[in-house]
Amino acid sequence: MTNPAATEAFVDGEFTTADGESFNLEFDPAGVDRDDIELLEIDPNVLNEILKSDGSIAFKGGPDDVAVVCTKTKTYQVKRVETSNQILLVGPPLDGETRGGETVVAETRRMGEADVAPTKKRATVRAQKSSHLDLTEIAPRLERLRDMLASVAYGVGGADTDAMDTDANDAGYTFEELDETVQASEMEIMRCLEDEHALCVGGKWRGVDAGYRLHALSMLAVTIGGNGWTTSAVPEDDVVVTMTADGFIREVILNTLQAFGDRNEDGATWCLDEKRVCRAMLEPILRSGIGVKQWRLSEVMETLNAKLAEVSLDSMTAKEEYLSGLALIERPDRANEAFVTTLIASELPSEPADRFRALWETKPKWTLAELEPYLEGQERPGETIESQLLKFCRVTSGDPPIYSKR
Repeated sequence: MTNPAATEAFVDGEFTTADGESFNLEFDPAGVDRDDIELLEIDPNVLNEILKSDGSIAFKGGPDDVAVVCTKTKTYQVKRVETSNQILLVGPPLDGETRGGETVVAETRRMGEADVAPTKKRATVRAQKSSHLDLTEIAPRLERLRDMLASVAYGVGGADTDAMDTDANDAGYTFEELDETVQASEMEIMRCLEDEHALCVGGKWRGVDAGYRLHALSMLAVTIGGNGWTTSAVPEDDVVVTMTADGFIREVILNTLQAFGDRNEDGATWCLDEKRVCRAMLEPILRSGIGVKQWRLSEVMETLNAKLAEVSLDSMTAKEEYLSGLALIERPDRANEAFVTTLIASELPSEPADRFRALWETKPKWTLAELEPYLEGQERPGETIESQLLKFCRVTSGDPPIYSKR
């Protein structure tokens, strides 16, 4: 008896024909113009990325979004590529398969009284397409995530509002809800939640209002000073007990420690980070000076030192370097003082072209040292900081070199 597989040109997902061997190609009688099939081209590197996780991918995007595909760790933009060639999707012969309620039986030739198998192997065209989808790795699109967190920010309205009183307020998003909506991979979403120091209460994620976060930091500092603790060894359990009595929930207390400190090796105490604390206190000071062109650097530093003293953080020192990415420092040739202009990096556009446009609008000429704080974290697949500088900047020789609009 003839083995049916021996007559098939396509078996178990692979062609069985030898190099140069011809075979008969039949078309599905039910038709090959299919709207329910899309072809997705995946290069080996992307395929390995998919297989490293659970082998699944997710298409993400709303009606007005450009579609993206996400693996567990990366994000890819989807583009349709049209072709003038005819793309055929080929499978095994249809002998005995059902199409539209009818059994399809391929014709065989007869010699005498016995059926004779075809002299050539056979395969069936199941569908034909004139385009396929292509994937290009891109930076995760996290603006929507930040907007969602801000829309349910904990502590909006100040320290006396019910919104931040207890966790009875059921606002927030589960991780699954964020993952369904945000055009980024699971790992990229989680990394952003960590970088933004998002708050998780009752399994739901929220942002933290900037004013309330500063209020929580101030109360933490007062608690440390009032109990005679050092900022390098803040006892977690004792802080939680004390601040809970002041009306803070445990999640907010721990979130504040994570935002402004690092856990010590003993696992029980925290060390506050001077830079993070000072920058958090600097930001509202600098915001109050937006539009002020002749704001002395010395005044900014004096104001910060006064704020630190108010909350018993005299051990910390205001340093000029903490202004990096928050303000520009200008030192006019004929002036004895330096002046500050507020420019907060996190508020600049995320797309490179738009970010550079905003920088040129702020001032036309920059040194590399001035630019660097505003380009930190702006690398993206296929586009390093160095390539962005080459693309958007013209460099004028000097000591130091000067960067301006290309």
